[in-house]
Amino acid sequence: MRNDDDSHQNHIEESNKLCPDRVIGRKMHLGVSIHKRRRSSNTEIDEKSLTQEHRYVLFNIEAVTPFREEHKRIVKGQQRSRRVSDYEINKIHGQHFADWFKRRVAHMQQQGDEITEDLKWLARGPLVKGYSGYLVKGYRFHTKNREKSLRTQNSGIVVSVEGANYASCRDRRLVHSVINYYGKLNDIIELNYSGQIRVVLFKCDWVDINRGCKIDNGVTLVNFSYKAHTGVNLADDPYVMASQVEKVFYVGDPKHKNWEVVRHVKVRDAFDMGSVDDQVGPYSNDCTFSVPNLHTIGDDGEDGIDITPEMEHVLDFEENDDDTMIF
Repeated sequence: MRNDDDSHQNHIEESNKLCPDRVIGRKMHLGVSIHKRRRSSNTEIDEKSLTQEHRYVLFNIEAVTPFREEHKRIVKGQQRSRRVSDYEINKIHGQHFADWFKRRVAHMQQQGDEITEDLKWLARGPLVKGYSGYLVKGYRFHTKNREKSLRTQNSGIVVSVEGANYASCRDRRLVHSVINYYGKLNDIIELNYSGQIRVVLFKCDWVDINRGCKIDNGVTLVNFSYKAHTGVNLADDPYVMASQVEKVFYVGDPKHKNWEVVRHVKVRDAFDMGSVDDQVGPYSNDCTFSVPNLHTIGDDGEDGIDITPEMEHVLDFEENDDDTMIF
C-alpha cells in the first residue's frame, strides 16, 4: 500500500490505449494544494467492484487486445456443444478474462516468451485508492457525496461512445452509432499497477438510455429513476476513464417530475490549465482501499445549451468555492 504524503505534487499516469508501441503509463504533474482536504482512511473494496474496475482497464488498453481475442476464441471453443450468442460469449469473456490473463502472462514468463513490462504489471492487478475530487481537461469534478457539503454541482458527466455498444447488461442488441451516456459521479478511483501504471476511473450512476433519456423540443432530458450498469451484477460496467468524460449540469424540469434538463458546459478561461499533459490530476485524497487476493441520444450542440444567468452564477461561485489552488 502506498500513500502519497507530498501535499503539493501528485503524479498520475493515464493508460495510452491508442498507441500500443508507446509506454502505457505516462507520468503527468499537476501542482495543487491538498493539505486542507486530506482525509485518509483504510477500507476494503469488494471483489466484484475490483473485478469490474480491473476489467475496464484491461478492456481499454490496446496492448491487451491480442489476449482478449485469444480468450474469446477459447471461450467459443468451449461452448461448441451448444449454440451460444455473441452476447453470452462476451459475458463469459468479461467475467473470466482478468484471471485468465494473469495465468496466461505467468505461463509466458515461465516459457521464456517475450512479454513487455507493461503487460506484466497489468497482469498482477492493481492497488486501489479513492478521491473525492479531480481535475481533468479543465473541468473540476466532485463526487456526489462531497457535493452534499457544497453549493455547487460538479458531479454531472457525459461520455460519447462511437461504435457497437450494449445499452445495458440486459440489452442483447448491439447498437452501432455515437451514443451519449449521462451519469452522476459516485466514486473516483485510482488503480495503481506496481507503481508503474496508474489509471483513474470514475464510477457513476448511469441513466438507462432506453427509458431514462428523451428529447423535448431539442432539449435533452434524463431521469435517474431509470438506471443502467448499476454495478450490482458482475456483468455491469459502471466505470469510465476520467480522461473520457465531459462535464454537464443537471437542472430539474418543473414540467416533468423526476426529469432533469442536461446543460453541457464549456470550459471557461478560468480553467485553462495549459497543455493536455498538465490537465489531469486528483486534488482530494479521500481514502485508501486495501484490495483482497448505454439508441442514439441527441446532442445539444458542441458547446451545449447557452448558460443561463443562474448557471453563470454557479460557474462563477465554483471558481472560489474550493480551497484547492491551481499553480
